Amino acid sequence: MLAVTDSRFQDELMRQAKDAGKLPRNFEIPPASRDNHPERIAAALKPAREADLLPSFPFGSDFTDVEMLLIPALQILQDAQRLPRRLAGLLWQGLVGAPDAADEQCLARLGLDRPTTLAERGYRALVSAALARSRVD
Repeated sequence: MLAVTDSRFQDELMRQAKDAGKLPRNFEIPPASRDNHPERIAAALKPAREADLLPSFPFGSDFTDVEMLLIPALQILQDAQRLPRRLAGLLWQGLVGAPDAADEQCLARLGLDRPTTLAERGYRALVSAALARSRVD
């Protein structure tokens, strides 16, 4: 199991397994299994993803087509929360742009198709801009 574990957690998990007597004290993770970092895995899979050979959910999912469009946009919003300037840029982009027909379905799924409050208008603008950016990325 340690050979396929995210390398950021291997040492701690190995220590716990050794302390629990599940592994011999002299056990070491093989060097070939020490580079299991998300960035390396993503880079290795990138050509297959770009060629549409690797679906996002290879074993299927219960997400609708609209929800599948929302996933990358919501990830963009989550990432932008850490950088206020980026979040402000998304807000501005969403306020000055108009959502397309596919975006309207996504906005309806989130209950933002008919905003009534200022907060809902802001959320609608953020989601709309994130949807636009997710098509570009």
